[in-house]
Amino acid sequence: MRRSLILFIGIGLAMLGSGIPWAEEGDQAALIKALSGAKLTLLDGIAQVAKGTEVPIEAKYEMAGGKLMLSIYTSAKGFDTAAEDNSFNEYIGDVTTTTWAPKKEVFADLKHIARSAQYHALLSMTKVGIPAIIQKASAQGKVLSVKEKVRGGKPVFEVMMVQGDTLKPIFYDLVTGEPTSS
Repeated sequence: MRRSLILFIGIGLAMLGSGIPWAEEGDQAALIKALSGAKLTLLDGIAQVAKGTEVPIEAKYEMAGGKLMLSIYTSAKGFDTAAEDNSFNEYIGDVTTTTWAPKKEVFADLKHIARSAQYHALLSMTKVGIPAIIQKASAQGKVLSVKEKVRGGKPVFEVMMVQGDTLKPIFYDLVTGEPTSS
């Protein structure tokens, strides 16, 4: 019952957030240009912070204060612990330096907790993890971000890919990890 409630809330939140545009065009251009200066891949960042039961629930590059940052959201206690008994973190730091030294923030605000609980609920339904999706998608180009959402009534991984000077979303079925058109 508890997992069903969490899943229901997560899917509802995913549907609410699915129409939000990813980034403004000017921000996209700056982000794409800055990516060439990244000293760490998304997979490297995940490997650095996902220790013990802590698992990644979102991974992305983003611009903050004019700097290219790597941000990894995690579920601290893993997927065997319900969202309401878990804590959610963000590790974020400048990825253009020789050593990535992310700052850790334990989410306390409703917006981040709700989004993280949504990701947690969706990922608790699958054995496919973010690292596997990054590896699959990397065959098609540079992966900018991976997050989970509900699209067309189905749970998917949304992977933002850099293709030339634009960003293109590619979707993978959350349960199977296979590419999907929905």
